[in-house]
Amino acid sequence: MPEIEHLFEPLVATLRAEFGAGLLGVLATGSHIHGTPGPNSDLDAHVVIEMPQRQRRNFVLRGVEVELFLNPPFRVRGYFAERHAGTLHMFAFGRPIYDPHGVLAQLQAEARAIWDAGPAPLAPGEAWQPRYFLADLLRDLADMGDDEANASIQIARIVDLALATHYRINRRWPEKPTRRLADMARWSPDAADQAAGTLGPRPLPERRAAAERLAALVLAPIGGPMPLEWQNDWEVLEQPEEEA
Repeated sequence: MPEIEHLFEPLVATLRAEFGAGLLGVLATGSHIHGTPGPNSDLDAHVVIEMPQRQRRNFVLRGVEVELFLNPPFRVRGYFAERHAGTLHMFAFGRPIYDPHGVLAQLQAEARAIWDAGPAPLAPGEAWQPRYFLADLLRDLADMGDDEANASIQIARIVDLALATHYRINRRWPEKPTRRLADMARWSPDAADQAAGTLGPRPLPERRAAAERLAALVLAPIGGPMPLEWQNDWEVLEQPEEEA
């Protein structure tokens, strides 16, 4: 990281000048920290502050784009509770560059424990959703006929939902979109091949067929695409008191 380490000291100094004792920690993260930067990669930093406010900001520091995520500890833990994969990854694998009170160390330990446990399994009452939505998207795709442009948009929607569902069913945290197919090829090569087949320069009927195979493969563990006739279980609703 020699190309960005020189930014740590001035970044922390800038933030200390703004927040003073309210600056609780600065966590460097992103592709530079993980050794996978691209030509346009910025430096990401999660800034933990005492103030009950949050903000995102971008600025240029010594010629390098810096993206900041500013949050108090309770909001960070809120992201953890929501199982926000991006925030969990930042804290589980980021590099603390300012942590005078050990706040970051504690947050990182909490994030790593959640990350190591994996996403929660798909609950039985949730399984109907990806089955229904993927089946519905596939039917709409079939109705588009030879409309290449709109069909391409629809296929991209199908692939995005199918891959997110595949990660969830297999209790894996989703990889960034820029590396998602490469990551999936390591643990589910059949799904990665079908997804790639929907997006490459192939005739539309072949891409449509690949989308159907991808959906069938992904949904197989939970019953496959939803048939035309179906119903989910009754859900008991809490009636407002004024209407009781």
